[in-house]
Amino acid sequence: EAGEFMTAPRPLNILLVFTGGTIASRDSGSVYEMIGAPYLLLSGVPADLYKLNTCEPLEILSENMTPSMLFHLFCAISKEFSLKLYDGIVVAHGTDTLAYSAQLAHILLSGLGVPVIFVGSKLPLNNPASDGRANFINALSLIRQVTHGVYVVSRAQNGTDYVHDAGKVMQASSQTDDFQSYMGQYAGIMINSLYQTNPSYKPQSSFGSSRELLSRLTSLAGLPSQETVLVLDACVGMNYKTLNLIRPEYDFIIQRLYHSGTSCTAPRTSPYSLLYLQKLCKENFKRLFIAPIEKNRTPYRSE
Repeated sequence: EAGEFMTAPRPLNILLVFTGGTIASRDSGSVYEMIGAPYLLLSGVPADLYKLNTCEPLEILSENMTPSMLFHLFCAISKEFSLKLYDGIVVAHGTDTLAYSAQLAHILLSGLGVPVIFVGSKLPLNNPASDGRANFINALSLIRQVTHGVYVVSRAQNGTDYVHDAGKVMQASSQTDDFQSYMGQYAGIMINSLYQTNPSYKPQSSFGSSRELLSRLTSLAGLPSQETVLVLDACVGMNYKTLNLIRPEYDFIIQRLYHSGTSCTAPRTSPYSLLYLQKLCKENFKRLFIAPIEKNRTPYRSE
């Protein structure tokens, strides 16, 4: 179990954002069902330590998340944060797409000046084995111990309560449902509600003023929605010739790489070659981006 709530000289004002997901579901015995905002999380939270203000901009299973929903989520957070002074924000989110939302939050909210913590749950809250409440208690405790930044708090299968930097968190493993941090760079762990920093953790800098970024975001609300980015995974048999990559709505194309930072570099005439894709993008005025890799990796010479 998570540790007890920490004592403090004054209650902290926390914005609790509900979005749905397993943490907002119940176990009916044969299926997990959405029940709305998971108010079970609030049970037992000491009023003299935390003042919680809740909002629910979304009520979805997170696999159904769309770009427009992400837009709505962060616009709602921006609006709520502008109405009241908060000491921190907790976002209860489904685990399937939590890493994507947390990565975007790192960009938009890391310069907000208060901690922002994402939490999910592997099992519904009414299941005795659920980690949802433990994650929530750890999130509240973490807000007392850090001054800023965006984090993901999640209990691993081995019982360790990890704190991940949202800018480094990766999609949960399909085998364990545990979140990972890029290159093992998790921020720290929670032990009895106390935050212990990972000695090898290297914090990332913020993206500047979050208020300015959120202001720009909300100003886009009246503009027409555009789907302009195409993301391609690395796989054997990726035939660029068979894909309609010249469609006018695609302005940007992102090609992911294999784990060693490689991609097919057959002759430019081969439709399987990254060089073919590069030529195709250039001819059709598309901007091509290659997924980044670590600088310290030894490159391969491909003839």
